[in-house]
Amino acid sequence: MKSFKPSLAQAVALHILIVLLFSFSFLTETDDAQMAPPADIIEATVLDGAEIDAEAERLKQNEENKQQAEKQHLEQLENARKAEEQLLQQAKKQRVLEEQKIQEAAEKRKQEALEEKKMQEQLAAKRKEEEKKLEEAKERQALEQKKAKEAAEKQKQAELEKQKEVAEKQKETEKQKQLEKQKQQEAEREAKLKEQKLAEEAREKQQQEAEIKRREQEKLQEQKALEQQKKLQEQKAEEAKRQEQAKQAEAKAKAEKEKQLADEKAKTEKEKQAALNAEKAKQAAEAEARAKAEKDKQLAAEKVEKERQAKIAAEKAEKERMATEAEAKAKAEKERQAKLAAEKAEKAEKERLAAEAAAKAKAEQERQAAVAAAEKAEKERQAAEAAATAAAKAASDKQAVDSAKQMIARKVEGAWTRPINATQGLRCTIQVKLLASGDVMDAVVIGSSGDPIFDRSAENAVRKASPLPVPQDRNLFNQEFRVFTFVFKPE
Repeated sequence: MKSFKPSLAQAVALHILIVLLFSFSFLTETDDAQMAPPADIIEATVLDGAEIDAEAERLKQNEENKQQAEKQHLEQLENARKAEEQLLQQAKKQRVLEEQKIQEAAEKRKQEALEEKKMQEQLAAKRKEEEKKLEEAKERQALEQKKAKEAAEKQKQAELEKQKEVAEKQKETEKQKQLEKQKQQEAEREAKLKEQKLAEEAREKQQQEAEIKRREQEKLQEQKALEQQKKLQEQKAEEAKRQEQAKQAEAKAKAEKEKQLADEKAKTEKEKQAALNAEKAKQAAEAEARAKAEKDKQLAAEKVEKERQAKIAAEKAEKERMATEAEAKAKAEKERQAKLAAEKAEKAEKERLAAEAAAKAKAEQERQAAVAAAEKAEKERQAAEAAATAAAKAASDKQAVDSAKQMIARKVEGAWTRPINATQGLRCTIQVKLLASGDVMDAVVIGSSGDPIFDRSAENAVRKASPLPVPQDRNLFNQEFRVFTFVFKPE
């Protein structure tokens, strides 16, 4: 509007100046030639000035309407850009909230795993404590049995000394005592067998209950892991769906924006062309009307008037052409500036979207790397725990095997009746077959000491010591004590 006002004022001033000159020249010619009356000339001059003012007002109104339309268009574009920014901001906030939820879920899962590990450690400690108590009870029982056997051994020695004095009487007394002792030992063995069976049944029941609880816990853990994995997959699918929807909405908005810009540009061009055509038609009609009026009024001075009118028309056309060119240049410059501004805004928007997409991709990569690192650390921790558990179990199994072998040796030596002619340093190897309860199924000498009486006494000692103290772990029993060799070498 600022660039248009000076040209409009100049055009109006030039028109008024031309009208005044025309009036002055016409009055002069009228006085000399005594042609048309002055009233007609004054009336024509007044009519031309009003039309010029009306035309100037119309052009001014058209320019204001165009500027208002451009202002509304720019406001619409700004509102659309703000709406897009709000949508992008909301999508960004939603993504941040979802990432926080995923992180919280991972933290919760980690905490549950720690609690589960702590519970398992407590159960393991409790189980070790119970095993320790059972071991102590076994050792106390073995000590009591050893003391009883030592007392019996002393009694046997006394009886043997008495038997040396009276051989025959000693033999019969020894036979009777041996029978009574065998009966007593058999009764003790049966009582102990019953006690051990009851204890084994109680232990097996406890182990079964513990195994059932462990399986239930493992099942719950598997269900929790499956649910968490399912939630993560659903969250990933929702995230991908939201990103796809955001991309589609962005592409749709961009397409609509470009379509709207094209439609508005075509509409503006169409309106401009229509205005120019109307202006040309109006100018042609006005020129024709003026020419006809002048022809009717100035019949006498047609040639002079025609030349003057032609000159005035040429000057007017030149001025209008110059004004039109100036207006067209100003409008073209404005359109060029607007186009540059739009291109700059579009370029900035593309750069912003590209930067945001790069930031999203980088954040997603970092998040995936963090998840992968956490999973790797968790796998390494589980592998280390498994290795430590395996090593601890191997050490515990070795200790249990050594302890059981020592207790078996003590019990067999306690049940051994030393032959009179047994010499120092004898040893024999016996193959023993056991039941899970420790009861001896079979005992066979596979490596003789060279003394049949010593070998038979060793074999009888193994049978009398039944049931033998064996580990409660069924797998360990099957591996080491179901069938094993026992070297009998009392000192």
